[in-house]
Amino acid sequence: MTTNWSGKTVLVTGGTGFIGSFLVEALLDAGAKVRVPVRTKNFRTLSERRDEVEWIEGDLRTAEYCTELVRGVDHVFHLASHRRNPDFHSKYSSDVMNGNVQMSLALIQGMKEAGATPSVTFFSTANVPPSSDVIALVQNEKLDGYVLGKALCETLWFAASKQRKFPLLIVRPIGAYGPRDTFTEEGNVIPSLMVKAQKAKEHLDVWGSGHQHRVFLYVEDLIGAVMKLIERDATGIQYIVPPSSVEIRLLAKKIRDLVNPKVPIKFDPSKPDGKRSFVRLPMHESLKSYEWTPLEKGLKETVDWWQVSR
Repeated sequence: MTTNWSGKTVLVTGGTGFIGSFLVEALLDAGAKVRVPVRTKNFRTLSERRDEVEWIEGDLRTAEYCTELVRGVDHVFHLASHRRNPDFHSKYSSDVMNGNVQMSLALIQGMKEAGATPSVTFFSTANVPPSSDVIALVQNEKLDGYVLGKALCETLWFAASKQRKFPLLIVRPIGAYGPRDTFTEEGNVIPSLMVKAQKAKEHLDVWGSGHQHRVFLYVEDLIGAVMKLIERDATGIQYIVPPSSVEIRLLAKKIRDLVNPKVPIKFDPSKPDGKRSFVRLPMHESLKSYEWTPLEKGLKETVDWWQVSR
């Protein structure tokens, strides 16, 4: 990581979360002064390093609070989001979208009122397609309020950066996994399969045929890739997507072997498969030679952390 973070004041929204906590630790290790917003004094995985962080309590949806947050800040990482799982994002699409938009609007207004023009890195999602069309997204029969909200937030940040002349990097990572993720059956694919494998008695149930392909991004690779992009002064939209995919049947086997080796796997082709393949997305030149964590290593480190922490 660049040593240019030394002495810089950095705001990380969502800093106590899964991805944000890794980013906070990386910035602290690089010598940055890190500020993190909190609604309650629950430091979660950052508890051991809470004395190294500047905590400011408040609600990210209010401009007055955000004005206080951004004063004297050199860089803003906006990771905080209203997010659950795809079913929730569809059922409560408007609420999820509005929650994410409210935070971006408040931060943008807070920066304006504070007269602040720090560099901004906004964490979006690779589910926003390269030729994103917000109107087309909202006209889909089944809405995903999380993806739609991220697309709208990108638009807000682009407009603000053009008007107020601050550098803007929008990262669109594929779904991340790793230690500190949320381990429930309703969680992301990898932690969900781990929980199901642990609980399985007769067999591990997996939706679909198992032939669908997915790409997974180890959380520490995500942080390293973001820092690499910033080192190279990358701006605009940048995808973070490792080049290798894995079939779900192979992923399920790898997880089963780590968590509950004796349980058989049962695929349910009556359940939706999802996409069988994935679209290769454009990436910044600096990431084309990035050394991505092998899936086997990432899965083992994730399982090891989960088994100790629960």
